[in-house]
Amino acid sequence: MLGKEKTENYLKVIFRLQRIYGEVRGIEVADELNVSKTTVSIAVHELEKEGYVTIDFDSHFRLTEKGIKRAKEVTEKYDFFIDLLHFLKVDPSTAKVDACKLEHSLSEESFIALQTFFQNYMSAVLNAHNFTEPKT
Repeated sequence: MLGKEKTENYLKVIFRLQRIYGEVRGIEVADELNVSKTTVSIAVHELEKEGYVTIDFDSHFRLTEKGIKRAKEVTEKYDFFIDLLHFLKVDPSTAKVDACKLEHSLSEESFIALQTFFQNYMSAVLNAHNFTEPKT
């Protein structure tokens, strides 16, 4: 078992690479995560046991429906936190590290509450701005 954070990191990277290349090779994941090919091989076999990926005869792998669903959830969280931290003027390198931490540690309930709050906040700000612009 990889653990929640490692599983999510692998799924997020595989998801992104799969969108670019179709099928994913271990070397691509190793390069992205800065780990060895052996480490990736072990992790991918664990992901296969958990039903997140399939591995073909050429050692290429693809996310299953379950893997895609989980990868999209993790990617959505990461993207939300990156955007939020950039909006708050956090240094980009700090934002990247912190968004990664937040995506793994926040419950789904808290994430949805934060996401809803900030979406409503931004809508209110934009609406207030539109109402205060002079008419021409």
